[in-house]
Amino acid sequence: MDHYRGQESALNEQVLWHLHGPYDHDAMTRAVVALSARHEALRTTYPRGRRLRQLVHEPRSLVVPLTDVSGEPDAAAAAKRVIAAEVAAPVEASVWPLRPLVLRITPEHHLALLTLHHYCSDDYSNALLARDLRALYAREVGEVIDLPDPQWQYAQWANWQHEQLSGENLDRLTGYWQEKLTGARLVELPARRWRPVPEGEPPWISIEHYVDADTTAGLRQLARRQRTTLFPVTLAVFYALLHQETGASDLTVASLFANRSRPEVRETVGFFASMVLLRERLGADTTLGQLIAQTRTTVMEAMRHQDLPHQLLPPDTVVGGTGRTDDVLFQLLGSLLPRADMAGEELDDMAAQLERRRFALEFVVVPQGDVLSVLLLCSRAEFDPGWADAFVRSYVALIRATVATTDVPLAELRDALVA
Repeated sequence: MDHYRGQESALNEQVLWHLHGPYDHDAMTRAVVALSARHEALRTTYPRGRRLRQLVHEPRSLVVPLTDVSGEPDAAAAAKRVIAAEVAAPVEASVWPLRPLVLRITPEHHLALLTLHHYCSDDYSNALLARDLRALYAREVGEVIDLPDPQWQYAQWANWQHEQLSGENLDRLTGYWQEKLTGARLVELPARRWRPVPEGEPPWISIEHYVDADTTAGLRQLARRQRTTLFPVTLAVFYALLHQETGASDLTVASLFANRSRPEVRETVGFFASMVLLRERLGADTTLGQLIAQTRTTVMEAMRHQDLPHQLLPPDTVVGGTGRTDDVLFQLLGSLLPRADMAGEELDDMAAQLERRRFALEFVVVPQGDVLSVLLLCSRAEFDPGWADAFVRSYVALIRATVATTDVPLAELRDALVA
């Protein structure tokens, strides 16, 4: 995992929770202790050595620092600076994987912040942690809150996975991916080229545009008609955009799957996410509707074989082209579990994480109530900000074109793009 810019703290995860009204810091400390006791991953360290191994510790007392920024001229801005500093500071997984903090913004406004090493959490787990912390704090201040108990802890799943990735099952998984990826090539965007980053500018570009409520509702209806979810539909539109950008008819992009096929891990915190490569073939006569149907099948098959991340494929399973296999990555956040920690103020405060990316180009669609947020996060040394903005605008335009009709061949979609 350190290959993904671990030295730049890109492997830090954050969970944020704004509390308004009366606040009890002792109760919050007890809630964080209970959270750590509930999930072994939050008290698992990874001793340094040639072989990565887990060392699970018994539950222990924890200190939750309280930082008061209420006296600052702009307390909200001061809080954001602290959040940014926290996510930038390394979490040493060999010592302890969790670093809690509470910020006092005003006497009636506090922010609980959990900074974690990616070894112990992922997007799905962050949502569980946000939900559990709210519930445990509510219990500590006297409310009666029910929480489902985790069936497996992460180490149990790790043992199960080790058994799965052996023998006939490993042969089955390997065979599927080798057949699927034979002859595949990486996406090569013409706009990608190395350029010096002007002094004082951030190393990463973050572009965000929105799909309006009516169009989002139409997209959801389209997904239901196609008997699928938003993920294959939004991914199909991404393929269509890549086809317009590159002219390629064989496209392979990376994506992160939750990798929680076992019902025993639905309530388990840990790093489960599995990177898979999604390959689609299309032509100028392929319609949007056909592409959505193809992508639905591709995603369903990938989900059935997600237990084997592409990093564990045999070395001779090579995808052609230049660069890394995860240089172009597509995600739909919240597609498998609502991100309770990514809403309202919490989502606004996630901006600090956008300055630390693990991939050259990460395209993210985030459902936010009645609308969709479309985010492009990419390297400023490899992509021009003007191109990045036009790329996202073109995607939103293609979403609108898709909702209007799915019978249009891809060759006729160019008029839908925004220059």
